Amino acid sequence: MRPNASFQLGTEIASTSGTSITFTGIPAGTKRVMISFVGVSTNGTSAIMVQIGDSGGIEDATYTSTIVTLTNAAAVATVSGTTGFLAAAPSAGTNAFSGIVTLILEDSSDFTWVATAVGKSTTLVMQLGAGDKALSAELTQVRITMFNGSDTFDAGEINISFE
Repeated sequence: MRPNASFQLGTEIASTSGTSITFTGIPAGTKRVMISFVGVSTNGTSAIMVQIGDSGGIEDATYTSTIVTLTNAAAVATVSGTTGFLAAAPSAGTNAFSGIVTLILEDSSDFTWVATAVGKSTTLVMQLGAGDKALSAELTQVRITMFNGSDTFDAGEINISFE
């Protein structure tokens, strides 16, 4: 971490409708982005994912991403994807997710970002994820959307912070 570095907090957005939420205006030189989820749920069973983009737009391919779900019954389920970083595994629509996805710039010469996700649901389910993705230029935006592309948000709040 840089001396005198400080996080800038974005503006919280209610995740109560729509299929995606986009945060723009991430400044040049950003090396870490944290996306916070509080009580986020959807009207279906799609996984929630994070996509990143540069000045050319959000990129929706060439991610490596996996999320593992651990239940209180010791069951394990794994979902993998290439269209975004998986943040929350598929679950019933009334099952709210709270957690953090952290994006770290791994290589500034090829704009490679590494993601980790950790969170829990209201039904005693723990979720852990990781992935990586190289952009074509500096990161300027982050989108939170559905893995299946059609479910909609119906509860919760999402915010970002960055440095």
